[in-house]
Amino acid sequence: MCGSVSAIGLHDRERLLWPYLRERLRVPEQLMSLQRGVLGDAEVAVVAAVTPQGRATIMALLASTEEIAQEILLPAGLVVPPGQDRIVRAKVGDYDADILVRSDPHGAPEPLAVLTTPWIEQHLLLYARDLWHRR
Repeated sequence: MCGSVSAIGLHDRERLLWPYLRERLRVPEQLMSLQRGVLGDAEVAVVAAVTPQGRATIMALLASTEEIAQEILLPAGLVVPPGQDRIVRAKVGDYDADILVRSDPHGAPEPLAVLTTPWIEQHLLLYARDLWHRR
């Protein structure tokens, strides 16, 4: 999804977050895309930057999928001022990761996305290849 209207297959929350995440994670001189993929047994959404030559680099894994959101453990006492966001170090399962967080309407920290690591990118690519070969 590169435009504001082509949102086939996205959940409502992902459609709402997309304009914000597109600008927040933008890579200069690259197209920004929101794509769905498979990670383990969960279908997930990822933000990717795409070069003019077509090489996609995954920037973040959205926390919109329940399986991902349940794995995120934010630091105790985390405060994010209303209308702002922060990148914080947190746990995703047993792993340390950088999480993009903003405050929800009630002022509580809300995880938006897990910034990618080489491990996440490698596993997304492995699952994508496996899914492709099964077709």
